[in-house]
Amino acid sequence: MDASEGKILIVDDDPLILKIIEKCLNKAGFQTMTASDGRKGEKQLATGLARAVLLDLNLPDISGKILLERFQREQPGLPIVVVTTTGDVKDVVECMRLGAVDYVQKPVEPTRLVTTLKNALTQAALRTRVESLVRELRQGEGFSAIIGESSAIREQVGLMSRAASSDISVLLLGESGTGKEVAARAIHAESARRSGPFVAVNCGAIPETLMESELFGHEKGAFTGATKARRGLFEQADQGTIFLDEIGELRVDLQVRLLRVLQDKVVTRVGDTRGRVTDVRVIAATNRDIKAEVENKNFRQDLYYRLAVFPIELPPLRDRDDDVTLLASVFIRDFAARHGRTFGGLSARARRALKAYSWPGNIRELKNVTERAVLLEDGREITLASLSDEVVCALDGSSEPIAPGAPPTIETKEDVVPLADIERQVIERALELTGWSVQEAAKRLGIGRATLYRRIEQYGLKQSS
Repeated sequence: MDASEGKILIVDDDPLILKIIEKCLNKAGFQTMTASDGRKGEKQLATGLARAVLLDLNLPDISGKILLERFQREQPGLPIVVVTTTGDVKDVVECMRLGAVDYVQKPVEPTRLVTTLKNALTQAALRTRVESLVRELRQGEGFSAIIGESSAIREQVGLMSRAASSDISVLLLGESGTGKEVAARAIHAESARRSGPFVAVNCGAIPETLMESELFGHEKGAFTGATKARRGLFEQADQGTIFLDEIGELRVDLQVRLLRVLQDKVVTRVGDTRGRVTDVRVIAATNRDIKAEVENKNFRQDLYYRLAVFPIELPPLRDRDDDVTLLASVFIRDFAARHGRTFGGLSARARRALKAYSWPGNIRELKNVTERAVLLEDGREITLASLSDEVVCALDGSSEPIAPGAPPTIETKEDVVPLADIERQVIERALELTGWSVQEAAKRLGIGRATLYRRIEQYGLKQSS
């Protein structure tokens, strides 16, 4: 993120606070503009230069909450961080409900302020990108359906574009869950065959005894149960594309028949001697090491060369840089709409956990994790509380430090201390004694690492600088 892009509008009636915040942000590389009351803040906002706002709730002329609502109407999606005093808790909750992305307390702690602002800007940028992607997806299929900005996926999309411009066979390679069917559909949608049918078949899901009939069709009486003639999937895909997923699962005798269809463009139904000419483009896919299968005589070499005219290997999610948070945000929005939920995005720790996890199940696993999170999350954003233990525990290997800043201590005159406060103190003490080693602290506390990470986020615990 380039901190010099745009300006941060600071609205506060205290000249000293204005000066302190402005100096702090300038030192961090941000450009700023200031306003000493609400009306001046509105004039500054009207310039269109504000990229984010730091808004004091206690202004002399206009209520901070009213100003927040006005700012949101003028610039929907503008990240606004409210500045509050200790006694403004109810107002803060109300502001968060109205759309503020976060808050900082007076006296302002510089590191906390900069971290909060950067997180707000990151979330806003991600939200804008997600909205753009959603708009693209609504325009139809094609390469816009392949979400990602990493060089790894963009390079493969470039190859798909070249493949789509011709009618050659394509072999999609890659681990399970990397989006091979999405890629196949995109190639079809961008090709000259887009108006024809797209027929997808999972070669590993159809019983071997039925595979020949499914692919090539059969005549009436060809076998027991064949009460009428039936067109096979190749005939159904005429003038379009057939996608043969998990092609490595196809038994050898059917590989011979498939090779003949690819060479002659003629399909012969089971129980028939007549051939039917078909005009079909073939896209195949496998998660196996297909070259090793050829060497081991499990896959015909001649069929391999016929299918692999244009091989494309889809990268695993762990090799796609920051695409995981982009994909997660799109999935969260999609599942939230489907289940009637609303979320502001991902918490900072949730984002770190998603990026740190290795995703052995790739995009398919990420979809499952995000849908589960949408159903379980009770807050306004997706947090560690709703992510799976495997994802949460990935924070053990994360190199990103926990933001500095000492947590507040408990002060109460009541005879009975709430159990949650005691738990918080115990956890905080365990973390301090272990030098904030989550693994060691969890072991001493007798709880799982994922549970401890969730409690850290729940209580807002932060490592002292």
